[in-house]
Amino acid sequence: MADEKQQVSRKGRQRSVPSIPLGPDNTVIVRGRILRIGEIFDEFWMRSRDLLSLPEIVEMLRRRPGRPDIMTAAQKLPQVDPQYLYYHEWTNYAVAHFGSYQEWFEKQVARDARSQIRKSAREGIRAEVVPFTDELVSGICSIYNELPVRQGRKFWHYGKQPDVVKAENGTYLERSVFIGAFYEGELVGFIKIVFDEPVASLMQILSKSSHFAKRPNNALIAKAVEVCELRQARYLTYGLYVYGNKERSSLIEFKKSLGFKRVDIPRYYVPLTLRGRVALKLKLHKSLKTRIPPSLGASLIRLRSKLNDLIWRHP
Repeated sequence: MADEKQQVSRKGRQRSVPSIPLGPDNTVIVRGRILRIGEIFDEFWMRSRDLLSLPEIVEMLRRRPGRPDIMTAAQKLPQVDPQYLYYHEWTNYAVAHFGSYQEWFEKQVARDARSQIRKSAREGIRAEVVPFTDELVSGICSIYNELPVRQGRKFWHYGKQPDVVKAENGTYLERSVFIGAFYEGELVGFIKIVFDEPVASLMQILSKSSHFAKRPNNALIAKAVEVCELRQARYLTYGLYVYGNKERSSLIEFKKSLGFKRVDIPRYYVPLTLRGRVALKLKLHKSLKTRIPPSLGASLIRLRSKLNDLIWRHP
């Protein structure tokens, strides 16, 4: 086993996991006990030019006694065609691709979403780029602490102290932009965007539920596209398009209305041990969530929402 440790965030909490450093910029973290699966720490957020190629990583790991059973890595946008001959499966992202703000707004955004962006401005929402300061951290804390439950589940960031919020949001500052949505001087929503040359990715977008009707998230996305145009980023990613087997959701409809489309990219799985080869052949590397039928998954989500509402309901 790898004897070094790396702090990773899991469900909003920092955890220590085994790791294997492969130079100054690349660290493989190892998850699992019976089947050990390796991945590059913060792979998605790293600059493409700083990442070792997958063949380089595989070759370096094969010489390590504590290597994982399987090494996995996803291809980086904007390349979508498989570049390696390793076994791969398809994963997906929500991606908006545009040449300018005007093109995005007039040709890709649905009519209702355009109306909501205009409505947000009429309602008094102002979206603007803001520096990462203690004042911003305080505003983010107020957003985090508005509700203990969001979208039917316990909210990971609820109750965090300002120093923790500052540390967690202070990553990749040299190529990040924060956008705040303000109403009468109050921060009611924010976005953090991380840039990697032509690709910009939303690390977080969150608004206060009490201001939902003013559509601050629509205003934030619109401002994000403006910033992308200024920085010559032609792609904006917004997490996954489909999570697990959930092909339909209000979040998917929201992303679709704002010009985000599903883009499939290859995720490679390379066995490094006999155990890894057997597990890959038997599909044991797959998450249990991906094996749950969509109908059962929807029922479990509804049950979780009801339980969380009962547990966390304010008196």
